Amino acid sequence: MNSKTCSIAVVVLALAGTLAHGQSAWLPAPMEVKTTPGFSFSTFDEFWMGDNKVDNPPNGDSLDQYTAYLSLELGILERLAADATVGYTWTESDAFGGQVSDDGLTDTSLGLRYRLIDEFTALSEYAPTVSIRAGAVIAGTYDDNLPFSAGDGAHAFEGSLLLGKIIGQTGLGGFGQIGYRVRENPVPDDVFGNVGVFKQFGPFNIAVGYRHVQAVSGLDIGGTGFNPGMGRSHGFPALKEINQLVEAGLSFTDNGGRNYQISAAKSVDGRNTGDKWLFGANITIPWGGL
Repeated sequence: MNSKTCSIAVVVLALAGTLAHGQSAWLPAPMEVKTTPGFSFSTFDEFWMGDNKVDNPPNGDSLDQYTAYLSLELGILERLAADATVGYTWTESDAFGGQVSDDGLTDTSLGLRYRLIDEFTALSEYAPTVSIRAGAVIAGTYDDNLPFSAGDGAHAFEGSLLLGKIIGQTGLGGFGQIGYRVRENPVPDDVFGNVGVFKQFGPFNIAVGYRHVQAVSGLDIGGTGFNPGMGRSHGFPALKEINQLVEAGLSFTDNGGRNYQISAAKSVDGRNTGDKWLFGANITIPWGGL
């Protein structure tokens, strides 16, 4: 990966880092290791109960979630790379009847990416970079059947198709992803995707995008069958959750190749989820590479 695609790839990661530490179509160079320590914060005082938006009970108090994480990428071969993300997360709120909290290890993400098409060596100048990713999710250690839970608490397997394209020497380009996640019962499977554009200005890179994550089945809060007291299969892990967000990120690459990123995202619609603001900050440090 050259320096241009490196800086673009990490700002795409910065966008994803506000939500789920996704990956870009661009891979690290063989034997290159990239470490990304980061921190994210999300908050909401309203949520969608089914598809109706209501205040957090009892007085519209906010629910806040904090996550510290470390992401690693390793270039294995010219067309193959591995990734992993681990972290710790905690929630705090005065809503839902008093001071409440939940904390534990985040869901751990593991994945392999294989590049199918390299835009820089393709026969057509219009070809994008295309990669596929196969991954696994290991459930975290938080309590998952609470209205203020830090996550859904489910193991999963996922696959996705990733695309990226830099338009000539303009520094302008785009990226996208579409995938499917098979999750452990009673948590519904997910369809997920994102699309966005970026522009590079010397060492700076800005990106804006849209992200959609949608469960393919599940319960509504307060709907038929929803009763958290009866266990996970009737509680919050079994919800049909839909998240739609717009997001933006800014990154800066120094002379040593280190990339500093900030990002923000805002819910635009949803179902059985909070109307969130999300903020993230991290730094990507490359090591080695052929």
